[in-house]
Amino acid sequence: MLKQNIGVKYGIIAGGITVGIYLLFYLINKELVFNSFLNWATVGLYLAIAWKAIDDERQAIGGKLEFQQALKVGFTVFVVANLVYYLYYYLLHGVFDLGLEEVQRAVMSETLEARKGMLSEEQYNAFQESLEGDGLKVGLQNTLLTYARSLIGYFLISLGLAALASRK
Repeated sequence: MLKQNIGVKYGIIAGGITVGIYLLFYLINKELVFNSFLNWATVGLYLAIAWKAIDDERQAIGGKLEFQQALKVGFTVFVVANLVYYLYYYLLHGVFDLGLEEVQRAVMSETLEARKGMLSEEQYNAFQESLEGDGLKVGLQNTLLTYARSLIGYFLISLGLAALASRK
């Protein structure tokens, strides 16, 4: 099955690479795990790998790829890759290193202070308040919800990739 489903294969590859990168950064310095550039870089990685999967699917069928098939392959990459990543995320943050919540709180607090001048007083206070309490605690329910929300954006990206791929 894995050999036949290019989207699943490339999703596992993308998720595995992402987990490897995050694990490396975690081992170097836990604060780096919360770097926004790292998050955006993984989106770029997913995008490149999804495009490769779509291109491989086109080559496998030996011709023009229909929009729906390109969408299916591309979105499958994102679904599987993010599933692998969020499994890692939950296990690391919610099971193995519960202290990451405090590291995240400190990083977010530092970032908030650095950007204080760009926010109104109400916005600043709302963000400051969100850092208090259990709002950053990682549990299975909020991890699944975050995973599901992420798929909305990845579906939109998949639509764009499918539109481009079906034109070739």
